[in-house]
Amino acid sequence: FIRWIRSQESMYEKNAQTIVVPLLSASAFRRTILAGTVCIMSLSSLMAMPRSRSVAFAGSRARWKYVCNGEGMHRKFHRLSPLSSTSAASNTVRTNAEISQNKHVGNDSLLKERIEILRGNSKLSLAPMMEYTDSHFRHLVRLLSDKTLLCTEMVAANAIAHGRDHALSPERLSYGDSNKYGSLVDSANFDPSYLLRFLGQGHNPEGASVLQLGGSDSEQLFLAAKTVYELNQLQKNQQQSGTTQSQHKEAQSPIFCDYSAINLNCGCPSPKVAGKGCFGAALMQEPDLVRRLTTSLHEGAGGTMPVTVKCRIGTDEGYAFTKKEYLSRSEEEEYQNLKRFVEIVASDGVVTDFQIHARVAVLNKNYSPADNRKVPPLRYHHVRRLARDFPQLNISLNGGVGTLMGVKRELDECEELDGVMVGRGFVANPWAFAMADRVLYPNACHSPGPRNRVEVLEAYGKHADYEEENGDPIKTRRFMTKAISHLFAGEPNAKRYRVGLDEMAGLPKKFAKELKRNPNFVPLVQPPLSELIMEIASTHLSEEVLYRSPEESLDKLLWDEEQAERRRTVVDTVILGGGTKDNSDGEIKNSFVQEWQTSRKKDELNEREERKLCIREG
Repeated sequence: FIRWIRSQESMYEKNAQTIVVPLLSASAFRRTILAGTVCIMSLSSLMAMPRSRSVAFAGSRARWKYVCNGEGMHRKFHRLSPLSSTSAASNTVRTNAEISQNKHVGNDSLLKERIEILRGNSKLSLAPMMEYTDSHFRHLVRLLSDKTLLCTEMVAANAIAHGRDHALSPERLSYGDSNKYGSLVDSANFDPSYLLRFLGQGHNPEGASVLQLGGSDSEQLFLAAKTVYELNQLQKNQQQSGTTQSQHKEAQSPIFCDYSAINLNCGCPSPKVAGKGCFGAALMQEPDLVRRLTTSLHEGAGGTMPVTVKCRIGTDEGYAFTKKEYLSRSEEEEYQNLKRFVEIVASDGVVTDFQIHARVAVLNKNYSPADNRKVPPLRYHHVRRLARDFPQLNISLNGGVGTLMGVKRELDECEELDGVMVGRGFVANPWAFAMADRVLYPNACHSPGPRNRVEVLEAYGKHADYEEENGDPIKTRRFMTKAISHLFAGEPNAKRYRVGLDEMAGLPKKFAKELKRNPNFVPLVQPPLSELIMEIASTHLSEEVLYRSPEESLDKLLWDEEQAERRRTVVDTVILGGGTKDNSDGEIKNSFVQEWQTSRKKDELNEREERKLCIREG
């Protein structure tokens, strides 16, 4: 019966209502009529299926053909779609022709170009942080620095795979298609809006940037990388056509998905990721699986994108983590495990860049991500030693470094290190990194950066206006104001500025609730978001703060750090040393305190005199 349906399938696709029956015997004729009736009923029910079910049905037919063709009917047929698989080691079902098509076919030049971009901007990189490093915050960082390597939030590979499944047209997954995954470039009814929620770079190119993916299923990671590759092809098609209007439905804005590299998350210790998800830091316990996953990413991107790995120096596998137990364990054994992980992952030559958080990941306890950032001690010497042992690899340090001068200090102490990754420090005070290009790349040619934070707010305001016009202010405004909420960290009245932004961000939702409660409610007409941001900043912050240059801000920051270090010295040498009972120690403490108070008063008097002069000149 199955053989007969396959032989007659082409005729049914041409005309499902007409069956051409050859001259047969009576019994064969009755069997033919019965088979045709069943086939017509199956086709009619298939046409009535929802879109998602029809796509899954077509995909399963293609997988059935692969398993049965040339492999024998005795092979077990896995009916579950790989997109719904949650196992760490998935059964890869890609054909050899498809794999060979994706390997180094006319893509060497593009790969080399992206490797040069990655290596040339790796001294300082923005660490991936969930709910922080979205497209708005990355846009702000790019306004401050042209050379900082940006990194996205972690995007789950299964979300992209399922989004791709729903976005593709059903006819692209029809039976007998040579490429059973379909192609976003060739799909006539493709709507990129859903996928761009995860993969989009806003409405402007981001420059050197890395997309971080999370997952432990090679099939899903292959599809995620393939989606990124095809969105980049759509972007190039738009640029070549010279128009910003796409032929696809509801795609009125340009597509920007031009990442310099793809990063695999092997360092997130969150229970949702490393526990239930079985990826993130849990992958460090399976280096062979990580090697296969990175190969899938390389193949999915068509060999056009470098693949990097972000990991930790190890996990608490094999023992119950306590600080005392951890400090008693052999550091040499810990380093050898890290070295073995790097050797296995890099053995295929696909991965040449590693970003290593210099802490272990505690997985066997219910530790939150915040606990995993604070409780395990930092061991920078492991990362430095790794950089020396593998000079052919690019090794970047992550963890505990939160200032620009801290980045420079780490790079100066270990010349073999290729870069430092900063996360919380960037979020806490992004303006502190406005001098990053000139400090870390003194011999390079730099574009004129922002002269003050007013220029930053003006440039960011254009981005905010565009996003609000093309999106829903109820959903997007709070994310846009969150990105600039700490731009004036440490300045007088910075808290009032943050409160003003928060109140302004809640207005669209407040008006929507009032309109739902009272249909006759007429909301106030508001100016553009850029004007609201500038009004809040000028209301709560002084002109001296608004127009302070990056050089002056760096000098002030260094002075503040010096004073803080002196205060810590007082605490360490006098209070913690237990010398307060001795008269000599007490005199030392009093002299330190008096000197600090005197210098502070002088600085306050100087600031007052400068303000008076400014008022008189004004």
